[in-house]
Order: sequence, then structure tokens, then C-alpha cells
Amino acid sequence: MKKRFVALALMAVLAVGSVAGCGNGDSGNADAGNDTDAGNQTAQAPEQTEAPTDDGDAGDDAGDQADAAGDGTEITVWAWDAAFNGYALEEAQKVYGDGVKVNFVEMAKADCLQKIHTTLASGVTDDLPDVVLISDLNAPGYLMSYPGAFRPMEDMINYDDFASYKKSMVSYDGVSYGVPFDTGVAGLFYRTDYIEEAGYTAEDMQDLTWEEYLALGEKLKENGHMLQTFNPNDIAEFQIMLQSAGKWFTDADGKADFVDNAALKECYDIFKTLNESDYVKVVSDWTEFAGAINGGDVACVLRGSWISSTIIQGEDQSGKWAVAPVPTLSVEGATHYSNQGGSSWFVLANSKNSDAAADFMAKTFGSSTELYNTLLGEKNIMGTYLPASSAEAYSVGSEFYGGQTVNADLADWLGKIPEVPTGAFSAEAQAALVGVTPEILSGGDLDAALETAASQFEQSIQ
Repeated sequence: MKKRFVALALMAVLAVGSVAGCGNGDSGNADAGNDTDAGNQTAQAPEQTEAPTDDGDAGDDAGDQADAAGDGTEITVWAWDAAFNGYALEEAQKVYGDGVKVNFVEMAKADCLQKIHTTLASGVTDDLPDVVLISDLNAPGYLMSYPGAFRPMEDMINYDDFASYKKSMVSYDGVSYGVPFDTGVAGLFYRTDYIEEAGYTAEDMQDLTWEEYLALGEKLKENGHMLQTFNPNDIAEFQIMLQSAGKWFTDADGKADFVDNAALKECYDIFKTLNESDYVKVVSDWTEFAGAINGGDVACVLRGSWISSTIIQGEDQSGKWAVAPVPTLSVEGATHYSNQGGSSWFVLANSKNSDAAADFMAKTFGSSTELYNTLLGEKNIMGTYLPASSAEAYSVGSEFYGGQTVNADLADWLGKIPEVPTGAFSAEAQAALVGVTPEILSGGDLDAALETAASQFEQSIQ
């Protein structure tokens, strides 16, 4: 079996982080075409001010918010992807009713994250939006870097109504700020016809270990099919594997968790096996990745639920796909449930119409089953609001997925995703690991490489 040696350009490393000055960036999803964090999470279809203090007048505040909303207040929201997030805001306004007009300002994701960083750093509150969408892996960096900039929402929404892993991503220093929105609940999407040719059934796919999953690759090869794509420059799947075991790239204190991280070492063992195998389709970018899926080159795709919008573009494959839980690692505490991507709404504490914006977000994305039923039913936008899992749209079978009630399955899995402290430096941690990955793949000492990566990571966050 041949090894694939990797020469990483500087751009490949820098691409891991999108907001360098904020202490956090995006995950290294090099093959995520539109937006792994919020663009297409479908299942079937497609100097800072002081922090606000609690003065005990919650009732008066609620009344003020209602009054503010009752005047036809315009709230400005910065986000990306009008077809996804813009649509969600339109439906939220219908649910909320009169009193608030949403001014949706669309920009590219990287531009949105950079602009809120620049605006907050300037200390000029006149330029603030009322609400901004922030991807989950970026959020802790903003909350840490700009204390008092975002409005706590614990007095307005019940965070127990959301997937527990999501709450941790919108909280900092014991306080919850963001209004959780969409999910990247992960799944193993697979071609039913290919796995049947290899002698596997849908039941066989439900509780796979990674060892069993890799063995499937050998069986598929015998029938002329590839197991999955493989990009030696991209460790995006590590996010899924680590969180499924309740682990991350960093520990609870934000320090590198590389050397003694058994789950991370197993990730690299799997990555090396894939690198040396002859049953994967090697790709280098999103175009090749998506082409391998829609062209029928691969049997399986391990990604967040947003990947479905790409899979279903292969219309000739309708009825030939299904979704199973992700394979489990062998480490103690490993599960079949994980996440990749997702974003949440954050209300700016010092914006012009912060009260009206908080009321709007609380009564829509923070508590409306009606809204989430509409979003899922019309655009297959799945949120992390657990009470919505009983809504009608979750029980509809998908023709493309052979009648499987995919949304119901994904909703069940998202409630079981292990909560992990992703911290503010996920991008830096992944960049450090990407930098030593070629050495690991070429047979270098794993512990020594991880030691080097840990040292580089610590230097990068000083």
C-alpha cells in the first residue's frame, strides 16, 4: 500500500483560522464548500464597556423590551447566507409579529466575523449591529476578548431546552450569552446499494466501530467502490471523532491536549491507515470532494448534517442513500454522536436597540417550536431547540434517503452529543497539528510530533 506524503503550503495552515486577532478562528474544514458552520445544515433537502449587571429588575426590563419592540423598532442583524440565515430571520419575524422590523445585512462569513471584531475593537458603539451570527468555534474567542460586549440571555431563555453541547459553545466564564441556532450534528451518510454489494445491511451500519468501518473499506474495494474521500491536508474529521469521545484539541484550561490525548492519537492512527490504504478517493479541495460524492465514487461521507445539501445534488442517486450514527473510537467514554459546525445569534449589549433585539430573539429562536417546524419543513434547517423535535416536520420520511425519517434520527442524536470545552483557541490548536501532520504521515514519531505541535501552539497564543 502506498503512502501519500504531504507538503503543506503556508496558506493551508493559515486557512484554519479566519479571525487572527480574536484568539479564535474557524475549524480546518478545507473541503467544506459553502459553510460548514451554518450555510447548509440540512437533513433531507437541500475598549469594551463594562459588563451589564443584574439589578433585580427583570420584570421592568422585560416591560421595557416589550415597549421598545412595540414601536416598530428596526433591529439590524449581521450574518451570512441569505438563503439560509436570511430566510430564518424572515420566518422569525412572521412568528414574532408586528413591532420589530429586521434589517438583515448579508456579507460573506469571513467578512462578518472580521467586521464584528474590528467594530468591537474600535470601541465605537454607534456602528454596532443589534445581533450578529457567530459560528460556534469562534464564539468563545469573542466572548473572552470583548467582555461586556454581548448581552447575557439567561433571564430570557431556558438553556436546558437546547442541546447541552450547544450551551457550552455560547457560554463563557459561567454565563450564557448566545441564542443557540443551527446544528452540525454528525452522521455517517452511506450508499445503501454499495454496502449491500459488500454484504452489509442497514442494521450492520448502526453501531460501527472505526475498526469495523475501515474493514468495510476492504470489502467495498472488492466490488470496485471506494470507502470515502481522503484529503491528507485536512483534519476536519478529527473534530467529529474527538467530540464523539468527549475530547477536544484543548483542555478545560485552554491548553494543548495533544501528547496525553488517547483519542487524538487514535485519530492519527486512523488517518495514517486511510493515508496508506488503497480504498479511499484522494481529493485536494471542495470541488473534488463534492464531485466524488455526486459522481458515485465513494460509498460513505462522514460530516455534519449540512453535507446533505451536497449529497442530494446527485438526483440520480435518490433512494440510494441512508444515514447512520458515526463510528465509535475505542477509547473509554466514546459514543456514536458528535457535531461539526453550527452557529448562534448574539445580541450586542450596547447596540441602539439591544432590548428589542433580545426580546425578538428570545421569543423566536429561543422558544418557538412553530418557527423550527417551519424552518425544517420548508428549508430543512435544523435547530438545537429540543422541544421542537416533536414537531411534525421531524417525522416526515425522505424519498432521497429511501423513506428514512432522517430529521427525527438527527434530532435524537443531537441530544446525545458529548459536551466539550472547545475554548477560544481551536483554530490555533488545529493549525499546530496540521503543521506536523506530514511528519506523522511519513512515519515520524507520533509523540515527538505532538510535543512539537504543543510547543508551537503555546507560542501562537502568547
